[in-house]
Amino acid sequence: MTDRTPAELADLLTLSRGSGIGDARFAALLGHFGSARAVLEASPSELSEVEGISRNVADSIGFLRSDDDVHRQCDRVFEQGVTVIARSDSEYPAHLAVIEDAPALLFVSGDVGLLSLPGIAIVGTRRPTPYGKQVTAGIARRLAEHSETVVSGFARGVDGIAHRTVLNHGGPTVAVLGCGVDVVYPPEATELHGEIRLHGAIVSEFWMGTPPDAPHFPRRNRIISGLSRAVIVTEAPIRSGALITARIANLQNRDVFAVPGDVTRDQSLGANRLIADGAQIITGADDLLTSLGLAAQISGPDGDQLALPVAPPPSLPDEDRVIVESLSLDPMHVDDVAVQLGREASDLLTTLTLLEMQGLVVTHPGSRFSRAVIAS
Repeated sequence: MTDRTPAELADLLTLSRGSGIGDARFAALLGHFGSARAVLEASPSELSEVEGISRNVADSIGFLRSDDDVHRQCDRVFEQGVTVIARSDSEYPAHLAVIEDAPALLFVSGDVGLLSLPGIAIVGTRRPTPYGKQVTAGIARRLAEHSETVVSGFARGVDGIAHRTVLNHGGPTVAVLGCGVDVVYPPEATELHGEIRLHGAIVSEFWMGTPPDAPHFPRRNRIISGLSRAVIVTEAPIRSGALITARIANLQNRDVFAVPGDVTRDQSLGANRLIADGAQIITGADDLLTSLGLAAQISGPDGDQLALPVAPPPSLPDEDRVIVESLSLDPMHVDDVAVQLGREASDLLTTLTLLEMQGLVVTHPGSRFSRAVIAS
């Protein structure tokens, strides 16, 4: 029941703030009594009959009252058209409710219906390489073409690229925040936040107006994986929130995929470690789409498949590596590459030819070059 009156919402929020009432106890109380008002009106002895509710907790519930903070929060919810979902509500995502530490409340800004079916999470580093950016955009685009809901954490880097790419291709996306749904963080993502609210959904377990805080983000990660049937790590270092999400996904019995990367780059070490630990490797369209139960091979508007760039070998000189990573999957004229790198085109032509011989670059008519892709 998400069409609550202000009084019903106030009761729900009041109960959620009770001392010693965590997510599990909150759900147990609502499941037993049916409503927050019934819980607040119950006697200590009645409350103690609920499994996990001690006499001390039962006594404390009797003193709970709505206060100014609760009423201000209610006003904020109704003014901004946010939906508050409790675990006892039919609208609460069933695939999230089954995880051990499912949040007691969800604040949702946007299309609540997107939460009804498990999505597919794309997560990764806040500082992706050109390779990581291309891989993330390619995977997100493929999923958008299948109308799969892409879930991510609205962080800089991989998360933002995934959300933006899906929106650009008309697909649905869900952003899970480590702050209130009305708080834009990172602050430069105001436009993206607004677009997701209009064409997707923004989700948080935190009250509206809650600022971002470091402990919030690991907690957010369990919701990202809990709302998904699979988690894809496109690029991530060893110390990364994306790896926390992947570990949680394993505990939640979600599929975990990872994209292999350059073993000499910090941004790839986490994804490579996941693969070594048993994550499913993504090397092309067939790997991803078949494993997800989608069509094995689907062409885009221009007949292309999901193309993942070949990772430069560890032995490649840094000067050559910069050239490879400056190329995109779309052919670029050598003059444009030269301007981008601040090099002479004549010097680049020789190096690009040698890189083509190593299988890292593809030559196209008209002195154009692109990044080589992994054969699928």
